[in-house]
Amino acid sequence: MPNGTKTCLLLYNILIGDGKEDEELNAVDQVRTEIAAVRNALKDCGYTVRTMGLRYLSAKVITEIDEVNPDFIFNLVESVYAQSRTEMYIAGLFELLKIPYTGSPPLALGLALNKLKTKQILRAASIPVPPSVIAIPGESPNFEDLTPPYIIKPIREDGSSGISPASVTDDLKEVKEKITYIHETFHQPALIEEFIDGREFNVSVIGNNPPRMLAVAEIDFSKMPKKEPRIVSYEAKWRPQSPQYIGTEVICPAEIDSYLRARIEKIALKSYKELGCRDYARIDIRLGEGRRLYVIEVNTNPDIAPESGFEKAAQSAGMSYKDFVGEIADYAIGRSNRKAAAESSASAVI
Repeated sequence: MPNGTKTCLLLYNILIGDGKEDEELNAVDQVRTEIAAVRNALKDCGYTVRTMGLRYLSAKVITEIDEVNPDFIFNLVESVYAQSRTEMYIAGLFELLKIPYTGSPPLALGLALNKLKTKQILRAASIPVPPSVIAIPGESPNFEDLTPPYIIKPIREDGSSGISPASVTDDLKEVKEKITYIHETFHQPALIEEFIDGREFNVSVIGNNPPRMLAVAEIDFSKMPKKEPRIVSYEAKWRPQSPQYIGTEVICPAEIDSYLRARIEKIALKSYKELGCRDYARIDIRLGEGRRLYVIEVNTNPDIAPESGFEKAAQSAGMSYKDFVGEIADYAIGRSNRKAAAESSASAVI
């Protein structure tokens, strides 16, 4: 723990209108809650905390960060200009400024955002993922080798953007319509994936060398309307009054046997390492036929607000919110200390 002399810059993004009104309104409240909670936890840990909201990327941002002169940055930036891919640019800026920061590095952030790249890396490491194909604008994909039903998603979006109950279908005409919708709305390729209709688990992982699993949570779909597919759609994340939101309660810890838990833990930790995640991440896993597990997403720098799935997992593991946030901060401080020691050693040699 710090001696009270270290300064933390708590950096977050100020949301700007992007046409996603439901997400915008709910995200504003969530961000405020998360910022206040993390700031208070860091203060309780003994850090001097400065906060900065990031709306745009410009030289002024670098000047403002330099004025604070932080020992490390607690990175809560999810995007700039409402574009998900900018999350990795921000981490890249911290690297250029040589300021230690919390969370995953630029490469891991970029890979996790790209569903195709994530699948390729996991598959190469013998980690099971659902079979899929990519539909590139202007080309006709061949998904005849896939077993229906299918789920169609944008390839480079997070927060379930572009995913609705209509995303799951076994009708080829509807598949093509959904592909066209993604091409025209999100201006990117679409991912057509075999839909794994089974239990869904969220696995919270924290730490480095080695990382450890905090808990396995499960999405309880029992209240989902009977005709709705059991997925965590855009509606389920951002529209609190919707049947989809009500029908996706998180149960933590999940009620599973020790053998299944061990299998989930092994796959989650391996996925975390293979994608280069750092400090903390969430791995989403589905249980298919024959009790086979499939990784459906790796979430770097996930939401850690109070009452979030990650916070519930930390609580399940016996950690207070202060200790949970403090541990994440310690990882950034540790990288700063190692760097200082290396530079000191190099100077001594010279």
